[in-house]
Amino acid sequence: MSSLTKMLSILDIFSTSERSMTAEEIAEHMGFSRTTCYRYVKELASVGLLVSNNGAYTLGPRIIHLDYNMRQSDPMLKAAETVTEKLTQVTGGDALISTLYDEQIINVLHEIGAENLQLGFGRGRVMPLFQGASSKVIVASMSRARLKRLHDRHRAEMGEFDDWPTFWRHCQRIATIGYWISRGELDRGFVGIAAPICAASNGEVNSSLSLVFRDEHFALFDQAVLGKLLVDAATRIGQAI
Repeated sequence: MSSLTKMLSILDIFSTSERSMTAEEIAEHMGFSRTTCYRYVKELASVGLLVSNNGAYTLGPRIIHLDYNMRQSDPMLKAAETVTEKLTQVTGGDALISTLYDEQIINVLHEIGAENLQLGFGRGRVMPLFQGASSKVIVASMSRARLKRLHDRHRAEMGEFDDWPTFWRHCQRIATIGYWISRGELDRGFVGIAAPICAASNGEVNSSLSLVFRDEHFALFDQAVLGKLLVDAATRIGQAI
């Protein structure tokens, strides 16, 4: 990794369980020398990405500012706001936009529906790469070569799909249908249905649009009709990016 990548990777170690850490703890966690870590932490603090409080560091206010700027400037998020708001009004479910980066899928938008579901993976949460409809439709849209590399690196996590031909056929099936449904994979008692967002500008799929319902709520819908509704909505978002 470059020095910049190593420095920015420090931000990833903070979580709900690791809210503050000293420079020494960061160095130990990351495997950096103390001299290198002190330099990285000082740089991050100087631009507001970290803040020091009695020798312990936490994430800084600059991150909130960047988050605000992203919401205001990202074409996909701007297009998705109207679409997800309409979907929640029509269906009552919670709507999510999930985006892939560096082999991680993170929820970047969460529109709360009528039932106000308490999702385990709301906005800002990193999703399991191979669980849940939101992730599966993104992964299934990858090229065969990219999927093979992904499978080789993550075979131990794939359970019933640790066999490459089985995994490849599963991805092809998802891509052919155009949407996917997952039941209780992320939150017990909830059903998720998702469609990939294909960017009109380059034809790439890096994001997905999902709806989440309680089991009994989802049972009221015609799945094919709901799937088409979601695919059409994802297409409208994709046309804006």
